[in-house]
Amino acid sequence: MKIARITTLLTFLTVALHVSGQEVSDFTEQHYTGDNGLPQNSVMLLRMDKDGFVWMTTQGGLVRFDGTKFVTYNLSNIPQLASNRIIDLGLTGDSTIYFKDTGFKVFSFDKNNQPFVLNPHIRNRVVLLQSRKDQFDVFANLLPQDRHRIESQFGAFAAQVNYDQVGARGDGFLRIGDNGLAYLYGKKVIFLKTLKGSILSNNRSGILNNRIYFFDQTGRIACIDSTGRQYAVSLKLSGGGIGELHGPSQFFQQGQRLFLHNSNTLYEIGAAAGAGNILVGKPILKTGDIGNVLCYLNIPESGIHILGTDTGGMYVFKKKQFKTVRIPGTNNNFYSQHLYGNDGLLTELGAILPNGTRSGPPFPLIGRSGILVDKAGNVWLNRAYKRVEQRTPDLKLIRQFYAEKEIAKIAQTPDGNIWLNTFSGSLGKISVDSIHWLNLPKLVKTFIPVNNNVIWASDGKGLFQMDVQKASVREIPEMEGREVRAFYTDKKKTLWAGTYGQGFYAIRNGKPTALPLDRNGYLLVVHTFLEDKKGFMWMTTNHGLFKCRTQDVYDFLDGKANSIFYYYYDKSNGFGNNEFNGGCDPSSVVFPDGKFSFSSMDGLVQMYPDSITDILPNARILIDKFVVDGKEQPFAGDLRLGPSFNRIEITLASPYFGLPENQLLEYNIKGLDDEWYQLNGSPTITLNRPGYGTYTLQVRKKAGFGHDNVGLLTKSFTVAPFWYQTWYATLFALFLLAFSFYLAVKLRYHYLTQRRKQLEAQVQERTKQLEYSKRLKEKITLLLAHDLQSPLHFLNLLSDHVAAALEKDRLDDVRTGTAEIKKAATNIHAFVKEINLWTKSQQDGFFLSKRPFPFDGLASELREFFEEMLLFKKNTLHFVNPDNLELLTNREILKAVIRNLIDNSNKYTTDGHIRVELVRQDDKYLKLSVSDNGRGMSPADLSKIKRRIENVLTTEGIEQSGRLGYQIIIDFVARLECKLEVESTVGQGTSVTISGLLPSPPDTAEAILTDIAPPNFTTL
Repeated sequence: MKIARITTLLTFLTVALHVSGQEVSDFTEQHYTGDNGLPQNSVMLLRMDKDGFVWMTTQGGLVRFDGTKFVTYNLSNIPQLASNRIIDLGLTGDSTIYFKDTGFKVFSFDKNNQPFVLNPHIRNRVVLLQSRKDQFDVFANLLPQDRHRIESQFGAFAAQVNYDQVGARGDGFLRIGDNGLAYLYGKKVIFLKTLKGSILSNNRSGILNNRIYFFDQTGRIACIDSTGRQYAVSLKLSGGGIGELHGPSQFFQQGQRLFLHNSNTLYEIGAAAGAGNILVGKPILKTGDIGNVLCYLNIPESGIHILGTDTGGMYVFKKKQFKTVRIPGTNNNFYSQHLYGNDGLLTELGAILPNGTRSGPPFPLIGRSGILVDKAGNVWLNRAYKRVEQRTPDLKLIRQFYAEKEIAKIAQTPDGNIWLNTFSGSLGKISVDSIHWLNLPKLVKTFIPVNNNVIWASDGKGLFQMDVQKASVREIPEMEGREVRAFYTDKKKTLWAGTYGQGFYAIRNGKPTALPLDRNGYLLVVHTFLEDKKGFMWMTTNHGLFKCRTQDVYDFLDGKANSIFYYYYDKSNGFGNNEFNGGCDPSSVVFPDGKFSFSSMDGLVQMYPDSITDILPNARILIDKFVVDGKEQPFAGDLRLGPSFNRIEITLASPYFGLPENQLLEYNIKGLDDEWYQLNGSPTITLNRPGYGTYTLQVRKKAGFGHDNVGLLTKSFTVAPFWYQTWYATLFALFLLAFSFYLAVKLRYHYLTQRRKQLEAQVQERTKQLEYSKRLKEKITLLLAHDLQSPLHFLNLLSDHVAAALEKDRLDDVRTGTAEIKKAATNIHAFVKEINLWTKSQQDGFFLSKRPFPFDGLASELREFFEEMLLFKKNTLHFVNPDNLELLTNREILKAVIRNLIDNSNKYTTDGHIRVELVRQDDKYLKLSVSDNGRGMSPADLSKIKRRIENVLTTEGIEQSGRLGYQIIIDFVARLECKLEVESTVGQGTSVTISGLLPSPPDTAEAILTDIAPPNFTTL
């Protein structure tokens, strides 16, 4: 809230209406314009609804005011309006607000705070709007001829119509336009007249005691009663005297109350007893020169006055309930004060008396020093340096006492003894003509007598009770380290102790209890305690004045309440300064008539506590908006939210026109946690994606004094779960889990069964492999014994032949024989090498690596190898590779296969030709063929070889009588993952084809492809 100015209204210019014997209270003024909340500065109508909101009409729309914040309703949030200008404002039967736009459409607000059309069109007629269904048309209630009389008063244009009910519905005064007046009764028009001049327009008339009062053409007050009789009216003032009107005047109607505004003064008007032509005016507010006032609202329970002006915005006036007393010529920074007589005060700055002030000798006193008026009326004070004076009731000196140090407090015990202490902590007693200082175990910097011998005291570091006669001390250990500076003993003998910066305490039966602080922590420093006749405890601080109900404190002490409501006053209530003074004695005074006086840094703050009007925060707490992801939701009924949202914003409202410190909203979301959170500043609660479930929003505030005086708002809402969070989803999940378990068991059983079958198959396969290996080894042993026997025997004979030739010195024979030995050894070596390669391929874990290589290079090696053998058989060998193809396979294995095939062809061919050809099989594979035109194979041998091909790597593929060459060829081709085909015709030759060979990838002629073999594998 921006306060444009706060000023004392008694300083305004003298008004023309003389108020004889009547004092108008002082007020603070809060001025609101377009700069601090209003949408526009013309405030034309004012109303207060049932919830305590103040509503006003402006040229910029309808405005709601809660004492702090303005909310505007116009075309931006009510698009159904004809314009932003609102022409009428009223209350329905239950005091809900309604308003009319320039299109004569009447709106109100539903329980969700959403506008709705209460009546689609009210023009040149009067309708009493009780609710949507209960709407009473005053004109339609009249008899036909009377209704025609009234309706004939309206022309083509809309006229202002005001109806004031007197008695039953439909009866009362009817004001039409600026000068038309009628009285309706029993569905008839009692009179209908036209007055001279525009005397009924713009707050120029009002109703009181079944009469209508208005200002005639001369500016004087006139009256017309229900019979139509008109007579002049005189105005008297409630304090005496005659009220004379000067300048423009206005009447403001508020229910049955009537107010008069004239010459910058506002009066409440009442009729004199038994005299209808005499009005009594009680001045209630001096408005000052604030411009043309258009409307007025009085809130009697709060002492608040609100005025709307034509161009100056809105003014809120609050009564100053405290008075500040000052002594001219001083700094008015008051500390100690003491009652002097029945209505005077003694202070260190001077005496304040009913007939004036006295600031000369013996004043001023030593700063913050104690003052005492004893039972005999004598005055004790510390006037000069280290001197205590006793003076007569009229302040004449009786005697002086020398003090070692400055005196802080002077007190009298029931036995009449005068006790005093110094700021340094010495405690003494007046003894005859001197001060007798006691030798005590602890310092006494502040104290209060309990009886003649016992005091409560503090040394600035704790609290203790001391028997000064016995010099014994009973400490309160819980108060250790507390600087106690203020004491008060209430009617129940409870000691109230105020500290400087450590809060305040109640000590019952020697047990202290720290009392809760206010929301701002101002009660950390408490200077004084005063209890009034209504049972309220008043406390001054460095930041204003507080009061609480004493019984509320005892309810807290007894565990009946967990908080205390403190009402706060600041300088807007009439203080010169919010900082009160303490650390002195006494710092507050109670007059015999009940008036309180408190010391402050700017005067003595005084008031009558019984006459203070408190603005209690007892309005209802309301939900203003319930917004989910930026979209308002209806909240009056059951509120159920879908699961897929991000944010909830709940805006609250609770109108309050007192100090903001006196209203504190706290909220809890039941279902989230049990904590209560304060709403400071912003009235909006934000929730980010609460889980599904039912929640209850609880908003509370202390509505005033009393431990159970709590305003509470509760609103439940439900967040729906996602489908997977529902009970049926849980049930389905359980079913799915059970089914999954069943399925897992079944699958496990099936897996184990299949695994068993696989193991059995593997065992069978392994058995076959072992059998195959066994038979193969047997065959290899026999074949090796057979195939190597002849070459070795030949080498033996040849060696003998070479030896014999050498003895006979036949060197040519030796040379020939040596060449034959070399040839035979080479064949045996090639044979053994192939056997070794084949044996490796039969091992478990054999891994065959594949690399790219050119076929022509392999062909050259084979051609060289078979060169002499081919000459011996007179055969020719041709390698055909028309496309210069390259292969991607294991070179050694393929070489062994081709060598065996060529060797077979050479063995069974004489004077013939052998052809090795590499061509493309298709787009993906190559095909290699070895053919000859030798003698061919018999059908039986061909059948055996094909059977071996079909049963490769099985025992069926091993035949004891078969030759080892084709066994190796078949096995090697299988290892190369290729297909072997053999065709042969007796007398025509044999053709062997290997298909499925992989070509080398393009552009990899120089690359070496490395296969990654599993560990512990035999590679080739």
